[in-house]
Amino acid sequence: MRFNHGQLAPEFNPFFRLDYLAQILEAVAVAWRQMPKPRPAEIENQITSRLAGWLLNASDFAGELPFHIMPQHELLDIKGKILGRLDICFKHLQSTRDYFAVEAKRLHVPYSSGRQTEYPAYVGEEGMMAFVDGPYARNLPAGGMLGFVMDGETGKAWSGLASRIEDRRQRLKLEGSSQLTRSKLSRIEACGMPGTLLGETEHQIGYKLRLFHLLLPVS
Repeated sequence: MRFNHGQLAPEFNPFFRLDYLAQILEAVAVAWRQMPKPRPAEIENQITSRLAGWLLNASDFAGELPFHIMPQHELLDIKGKILGRLDICFKHLQSTRDYFAVEAKRLHVPYSSGRQTEYPAYVGEEGMMAFVDGPYARNLPAGGMLGFVMDGETGKAWSGLASRIEDRRQRLKLEGSSQLTRSKLSRIEACGMPGTLLGETEHQIGYKLRLFHLLLPVS
């Protein structure tokens, strides 16, 4: 069994078994179905904080989930410098280190000047690239992206993101022929609102990184 700086190497880390990951993703999908939906002008941090608050306090979840839920969790280096801020961090109860990070982005956002897809932000430096080249993965084998689809058109958002991801496959370090595909955990879609979609991509960043993509319809 291999180790990484005193920790289990990613492929041997039990926190990242499919049953743990399924529990996290299902909880998010169910919470989104239950909670009051965002207003058109509501920003990402507000939406994400309300989602985390629902997971922490709603009767279906409070005290029942086997991990800590920390919104806007800061990642620090040894000097205390903030390396990044995770929108939601799901922290393993039995570990001081292991976590499942989630980064959230609005998609199909209405502005006074017209609707913007925001696919570049989702794929870019503060989105997927924060896992691929940034600090969000931190030698852990899985992470998650949430897409708040403000007009509810998750099918269109899926197609747009798939194309954007394919166009940037080298920068995103996609493994082999990996592309945005339906997740093996796609049964979770039925737990959420109609139109909920769950996909995956695989990235080679010195080890295999698995990113889940949960698209959540607002309307």
